[in-house]
Amino acid sequence: MLGLSFSAAQAAVKGSASAVVSQTLGAVYDFVARDFFANYQRWAPQVVELEPKGPTPVRPGVTARQVTLDRGIRSESTFEVAAVEPPRRLVLEGLSESFRSTYEFHDAPSEGTEITFEFEMRELDLSMRPFAKLIRMALQEGAEQTIENLKSLLEDGPPYAEQARAS
Repeated sequence: MLGLSFSAAQAAVKGSASAVVSQTLGAVYDFVARDFFANYQRWAPQVVELEPKGPTPVRPGVTARQVTLDRGIRSESTFEVAAVEPPRRLVLEGLSESFRSTYEFHDAPSEGTEITFEFEMRELDLSMRPFAKLIRMALQEGAEQTIENLKSLLEDGPPYAEQARAS
């Protein structure tokens, strides 16, 4: 009656980070997106179980179940590959939880490839609103750690093409 509207959910909360990796666009895309199910746990060590439901490699519609152990808290979620745009983008959408993970890849002339990762919680329940700032900080920290892990894996190990030939 007063023109006030309260929703049970709040707008998205997200964290994002970027870095330039000294590898070609194709090598970075292949490592992160094409071979996602083989490599994901390497840059996301909090994922203790990963079970794709359907054929791989990654393509839209493929779903997976993951179990994470983060700061002593074990949680399970399922997600779907929402978009695959070689060699530019991979998007994962939460099915059991309302989240979106986006990986984007761009040429960084004479430097390699810029990779950007964004993790977005699409909604915050009313009970979580008081913690929005802490959640945002944790998501930002997680995005930065994800990019650091990817950069380290892609630059400190043998070039991705060599790894693929060796396996």
